[in-house]
Amino acid sequence: MDIYLDTNLWNALCDQAVEPEEFVQRLAGKNAYLAPGIHIFYELARTFRSSDKQALDRGKKLFSYFKKFIEANTHCVKDNMELLAQEMWALKLRTSFVETFLSKEDRALVFQESDKLASGELTGRGDKFLREQGDFASSTRSGQIEHLNRRANIKQYLKGVSAENLEQWLQKETMSPAGVRILTHHILRRFPEVPAEEAVEYASALLTPPSKRFARGVIRSDLYYNWRCAHRDSVPKDLIDDMYHVLNSVYCDVYATAENGQAEYAHLLLTSNTKVAIYAEGSPVDRWIESLV
Repeated sequence: MDIYLDTNLWNALCDQAVEPEEFVQRLAGKNAYLAPGIHIFYELARTFRSSDKQALDRGKKLFSYFKKFIEANTHCVKDNMELLAQEMWALKLRTSFVETFLSKEDRALVFQESDKLASGELTGRGDKFLREQGDFASSTRSGQIEHLNRRANIKQYLKGVSAENLEQWLQKETMSPAGVRILTHHILRRFPEVPAEEAVEYASALLTPPSKRFARGVIRSDLYYNWRCAHRDSVPKDLIDDMYHVLNSVYCDVYATAENGQAEYAHLLLTSNTKVAIYAEGSPVDRWIESLV
């Protein structure tokens, strides 16, 4: 069993001083593993963007702690666009197996970066990663709000989809030509050298039942984001990051978070293969995670 923890739970583990190696071994005894993703690394590293000394000390503490899990753990989830690439590769090989986790060599690179951040050193690679991720979230949020403001007809259409009918609408739209177009856009963003016609063929094949989990999830993510923006005229600035986490867990058995608001949409992006669990603060976080096994 692979358990993906949202950033808030990694903070809770650190604050409650749960001993990494012992906890990992305890879970392994139940055939369970924590499966951190690259986006966890990004969110923890954002602590270093502040010039405040307390923030710097907090960042160093978090990475001194987090790197012990990377060292002790065997499962680290690939970045989202790499999950899409792996699904495309599985199609090419005509296999149902999708390589979800980083190789031993890539885990070593994550550990090296974590080790440097634990000493307060933000490398050029780490800084570039932070800027790219931050720019993507900001431009996506502002771009979508502006797009809906320009296209009143689309906004009106989305407002006509009630919350009660949202799940059914997402299912229908995901498998429609609109869903193929959305997925084609993501494929071309990851592989800009691929001819558009080939990208469309890949998108259609990824959605052929049983559709690949990430392909299905990323379309639903875009659709939900648009729907929510239309209904509320704005979206929280951290929604992109939160959905990124949810999508990153699509091949894990459990997605766990301490944020109650994510219960509203996490199940819409994930398949029934991934359980959504919400942590209630106050209880020992390690025992609660263990109870999910």
